[in-house]
Amino acid sequence: MFRDPEWDRMPKKVRERYIEILRSIPLGRRLEITAEHCDVVREMMAAGIRAERPGISEEEVWREIIKRTVPEDLRRKAYVW
Repeated sequence: MFRDPEWDRMPKKVRERYIEILRSIPLGRRLEITAEHCDVVREMMAAGIRAERPGISEEEVWREIIKRTVPEDLRRKAYVW
Protein backbone atom coordinates (compact mmCIF):
# COMPACT_ATOMS: atom_id res chain seq x y z
CA MET A 1 0.00 0.00 0.00
CA PHE A 2 1.24 3.49 -0.85
CA ARG A 3 1.95 5.65 2.15
CA ASP A 4 2.40 9.38 1.68
CA PRO A 5 5.54 10.59 3.48
CA GLU A 6 3.60 13.73 4.46
CA TRP A 7 1.42 11.55 6.68
CA ASP A 8 4.39 10.75 8.93
CA ARG A 9 5.41 14.41 9.14
CA MET A 10 1.91 15.45 10.18
CA PRO A 11 1.56 16.05 13.94
CA LYS A 12 -0.21 13.19 15.69
CA LYS A 13 -3.12 15.38 16.86
CA VAL A 14 -3.68 16.61 13.31
CA ARG A 15 -3.67 13.02 11.97
CA GLU A 16 -6.14 11.96 14.64
CA ARG A 17 -8.45 14.89 13.85
CA TYR A 18 -8.22 14.16 10.12
CA ILE A 19 -9.22 10.53 10.73
CA GLU A 20 -12.04 11.71 12.98
CA ILE A 21 -13.35 13.98 10.21
CA LEU A 22 -13.14 11.20 7.63
CA ARG A 23 -14.99 8.80 9.92
CA SER A 24 -17.75 11.37 10.45
CA ILE A 25 -18.59 11.37 6.73
CA PRO A 26 -21.54 9.05 6.06
CA LEU A 27 -20.63 5.84 4.25
CA GLY A 28 -22.74 6.71 1.20
CA ARG A 29 -20.91 10.02 0.79
CA ARG A 30 -17.52 8.33 1.21
CA LEU A 31 -18.47 5.93 -1.59
CA GLU A 32 -19.49 8.89 -3.78
CA ILE A 33 -16.15 10.59 -3.12
CA THR A 34 -14.29 7.38 -3.97
CA ALA A 35 -16.24 6.99 -7.22
CA GLU A 36 -15.51 10.62 -8.12
CA HIS A 37 -11.79 10.05 -7.52
CA CYS A 38 -11.88 6.94 -9.70
CA ASP A 39 -13.53 8.96 -12.48
CA VAL A 40 -10.85 11.65 -12.23
CA VAL A 41 -8.04 9.08 -12.35
CA ARG A 42 -9.66 7.38 -15.35
CA GLU A 43 -9.94 10.72 -17.16
CA MET A 44 -6.29 11.50 -16.40
CA MET A 45 -5.30 8.09 -17.72
CA ALA A 46 -7.39 8.63 -20.87
CA ALA A 47 -5.75 12.03 -21.43
CA GLY A 48 -2.33 10.40 -21.14
CA ILE A 49 -3.28 7.69 -23.64
CA ARG A 50 -4.61 10.29 -26.08
CA ALA A 51 -1.35 12.25 -25.74
CA GLU A 52 0.70 9.11 -26.40
CA ARG A 53 -1.43 8.07 -29.37
CA PRO A 54 -2.99 11.06 -31.15
CA GLY A 55 -5.99 10.16 -33.30
CA ILE A 56 -6.90 7.11 -31.22
CA SER A 57 -10.64 6.33 -31.12
CA GLU A 58 -12.57 6.53 -27.86
CA GLU A 59 -13.15 2.77 -28.02
CA GLU A 60 -9.39 2.23 -28.26
CA VAL A 61 -8.83 4.60 -25.33
CA TRP A 62 -11.33 2.60 -23.25
CA ARG A 63 -9.68 -0.71 -24.21
CA GLU A 64 -6.25 0.65 -23.29
CA ILE A 65 -7.55 1.79 -19.88
CA ILE A 66 -8.96 -1.69 -19.31
CA LYS A 67 -5.66 -3.29 -20.36
CA ARG A 68 -3.80 -1.11 -17.87
CA THR A 69 -6.17 -1.58 -14.95
CA VAL A 70 -7.80 -5.02 -15.18
CA PRO A 71 -5.67 -8.12 -14.57
CA GLU A 72 -5.26 -10.21 -17.73
CA ASP A 73 -7.08 -13.29 -16.42
CA LEU A 74 -10.14 -11.23 -15.47
CA ARG A 75 -9.98 -9.27 -18.72
CA ARG A 76 -10.09 -12.51 -20.71
CA LYS A 77 -13.19 -13.63 -18.81
CA ALA A 78 -15.01 -10.31 -19.06
CA TYR A 79 -14.12 -9.09 -22.56
CA VAL A 80 -14.23 -10.97 -25.85
CA TRP A 81 -11.63 -8.84 -27.59
